[in-house]
Amino acid sequence: MRKILLGFSLLLALTANAQIKKVTIQGEIQNLGNNELVLLNVDQSVIMKTEAHNGKFKIVADMEIGDMRYYYLHAPSLGKLGPSMNRPVISFFVCSPEIEIQATVKEKNMTLTKLKGSSCSDEYNNIYDNLKANKAIEAATKPYNEAFNLYNNVAKTPENMAKLKAAGDKLDKLFKQKQEEITALIPKHRKSMPVAVMASLYTMSTDDVPKMETFLKEFDPSIQNCYYLKQIQQKVNRLKSIAVGQQAPDFELKDLDGKLVNLTSFKGKYVLLDFWASWCGPCRKENPTVVKAYDNYKAKDFTVLGVSLDAKEADWRKAVQEDGMPWVQLLNDKKAAVNSLYEIKAIPANFLINPKGKIIATNLRGPALEQALEKFIK
Repeated sequence: MRKILLGFSLLLALTANAQIKKVTIQGEIQNLGNNELVLLNVDQSVIMKTEAHNGKFKIVADMEIGDMRYYYLHAPSLGKLGPSMNRPVISFFVCSPEIEIQATVKEKNMTLTKLKGSSCSDEYNNIYDNLKANKAIEAATKPYNEAFNLYNNVAKTPENMAKLKAAGDKLDKLFKQKQEEITALIPKHRKSMPVAVMASLYTMSTDDVPKMETFLKEFDPSIQNCYYLKQIQQKVNRLKSIAVGQQAPDFELKDLDGKLVNLTSFKGKYVLLDFWASWCGPCRKENPTVVKAYDNYKAKDFTVLGVSLDAKEADWRKAVQEDGMPWVQLLNDKKAAVNSLYEIKAIPANFLINPKGKIIATNLRGPALEQALEKFIK
């Protein structure tokens, strides 16, 4: 996506209320040939697939428009989604039912060259293009890529690492300046959804509830339907729901025998809700501490409830056996998304829950776990 300044009133009228409509997206992607195109929602879930014909395509789908969420067109023939040296995907906003896309493919990179019918994208780009930090970032990116290649693909010497670090530090400083530049736009553009989108992408990375609440109040209520503002509000709500003193959110997952188990079935016991995975080195290192705590307190109405974030069930089962964890073990799944419910960003992570189902402590590792159990369990 590109860049920013002008006509906020038009955009406000167009984006006042997000709604689901039948949207036609058509156009041409030069050099794509007859390959597949996949339309993705903001969470990268598939909306529709189609085959291009000599690069030309047409998609008609029900889509939510007006909340300025990113949509994506992915060409699987160019590469998979995720971190990559090439770009097999383009992103855009949809704020009208008729969208025309022109793009081109070169060296497995897909680049958006023209987007027609998306006034919210025009508004976003007008603002973004006027950010002073962009040119400096563009100039600093090439030296960083060269330093990255030099260290990782030529020679991993201290000298090359120093060059990479210096180039990285310079980029980090420029991105910080860009963040400050975007933040400075907010007071004068409280009704601008494009500014809200830009600023939200920085704010969403924090877990500081007061900071997020202050940020949300900076924007006018008329644009609180902005997808990213709503995501921040939902994150605030989730973080509040898992704070110490709150009732632990309930969930249901399958155990090693394939039986559904829910958290509320453990009421009456102290429960250490433990998030881990077989591939997580720190988790495996911490497991003996958890086993010891379990053995010491299992006779005092204490248990552990493990939730694995493993993608492969076989890996999960093997690790449970190897680490000798006798308590109930559950495997997270996308539908239940317990990791999202508990805002798990890194593992190991845990929550100590009292017999009434309330969270009384979090992230207890090493000696802190034994100390907490000694404090709460008499």
